[in-house]
Amino acid sequence: MHKRLPYLLLSLAVLCIVSVPAALPQVKGAVVQQWNYDPTHNPPLVTVKIVNNSHKDITAFNIAIKETYANGHVDKHEVLEEFLGKIMAFKEVQGKANEANFRNYYGDGTLHAGAVWDEKLPVQPGLTDYQAVVDVVTYMDGTAESTNDDALGRIIEERQATVDSNKIATEIIKSALADANDATPAMTAARKIQDRATVWKAQQHTKLDLDDVYLESIANELKALSSRNVNRRDALQQIVNREEARMSVLSVHAALVKTEGPQ
Repeated sequence: MHKRLPYLLLSLAVLCIVSVPAALPQVKGAVVQQWNYDPTHNPPLVTVKIVNNSHKDITAFNIAIKETYANGHVDKHEVLEEFLGKIMAFKEVQGKANEANFRNYYGDGTLHAGAVWDEKLPVQPGLTDYQAVVDVVTYMDGTAESTNDDALGRIIEERQATVDSNKIATEIIKSALADANDATPAMTAARKIQDRATVWKAQQHTKLDLDDVYLESIANELKALSSRNVNRRDALQQIVNREEARMSVLSVHAALVKTEGPQ
């Protein structure tokens, strides 16, 4: 299961069912401070408290988890918490009337130095032991700390797929805008973008190199634009400007540089 950017605007946990090494060391920049188990919650819930021990803002972290149950079952998996969607959403409301409302719910999207994050994760009944370590952290300055390079690779791959998809969409929209004889450039661009997503989904892939959810979201936005009583070419150019601004932010965070620890 993948988290999509930037159209997944809120921070959501993504459960990845993968093998977790038995003694995977945790990074230094963010650590599990403690965890609390609530068996009365439906479903039972574990709250993992993550503290940012670095001097930098965190844009994502990955947790390796081992759950042990009374019947002897052991479940090993990972959870990725990706904040970039919220970070980019905040940049778009900054200085606008709805900034205060956004801040009330989500702050400015980042996990700041010294801050604590409560990761609430459902579990099965009968939990007897819970082990969790943070094994990847990515920072606002484009660096990353990792003891789990597979997980770090997945973060980079997903972010780069969104960057590449953004480029595809903006180039298609620009091409439609450049055709002065096209009376419906928004619909032209929407069809081409949707076609790219459809073709990609029909193919077999060994890696995530395109974000079909992002492309379909843009296509749907352009289709809706076609029915609005606005200057459609101006509106299309505004979408291009917005997406290029998003890409300039996301590109930095897709080209992560691994370091040995928080600087």
